[in-house]
Amino acid sequence: MNIDARINIDGMFNHLDKAIRLAESDGHNELLDSLWSVWSMLVAKAEFTKRASSQDSETCKKIETETYQHDWATLLQQGKVKFPFKAEMLCGPVEGQFLKSIVSIHGAKRILEVGMFTGYSALSMAEALPDDGEIVTIDSCDYLKPFVRSLNQSSPHSKKISIKLGDCMALMHELADAGEKFDMVFLDGPKEHYIAQMKIAFDKGLLNAGGTLFVDNAYVFGTSYQVSSTDTTAKDIIKFLDKRSDLHRVMLPLNDGLLMVRRLSDVERRRL
Repeated sequence: MNIDARINIDGMFNHLDKAIRLAESDGHNELLDSLWSVWSMLVAKAEFTKRASSQDSETCKKIETETYQHDWATLLQQGKVKFPFKAEMLCGPVEGQFLKSIVSIHGAKRILEVGMFTGYSALSMAEALPDDGEIVTIDSCDYLKPFVRSLNQSSPHSKKISIKLGDCMALMHELADAGEKFDMVFLDGPKEHYIAQMKIAFDKGLLNAGGTLFVDNAYVFGTSYQVSSTDTTAKDIIKFLDKRSDLHRVMLPLNDGLLMVRRLSDVERRRL
């Protein structure tokens, strides 16, 4: 896979690409060389990070390949999908291996994923679940369910994955009202729903005591640190968390930002 495709969701790369094009058009060769050096180092860093991490499974590799080869633009035009999916939305090997490690460290048995896409992250996490473990992944796109099943059926871990289709907010409320409990929650759907979904997870008891919630794309495609951006989604999430003294969080600079949130009582131990 061309790694440029994923790192280009970072706003810094878009600005760097623009600067390179301007330097090329103006004939500033020395500046152009410096800009290309920066670009090359950033790409090399991403490649080394991937190389230094354990490889993903053959089925995950297949999912990644098929995701990048799929014609999402045509599917949108045909009305088969209602959201403008892009292959770069797939979390990729490094984040996949990180999530897999966290599931293992956590000893998680049940996981809720909100926003399935092509099932890469779901399978990555399922690979670390025990045989009787389960990951419930929910999505609003009907097209994705048979597509995901066709991609992950070769993995023995696919049996641990349950797919629910429908409005993600409604499904989360249904699960909480039914008394369902999860050891981990992975949010990777529409970013404008993140705050409401965190409230369901923590305030309606969807997330077990001692559980961990992850917010993917927490930089919101780089808008969180671009001075010129008017998108306040990422900053609104942090403002919400600032008011929640009962929660502890840490931002991991992985891909487009991975925010880990836990109950403070599970992180800070009381003094004896």
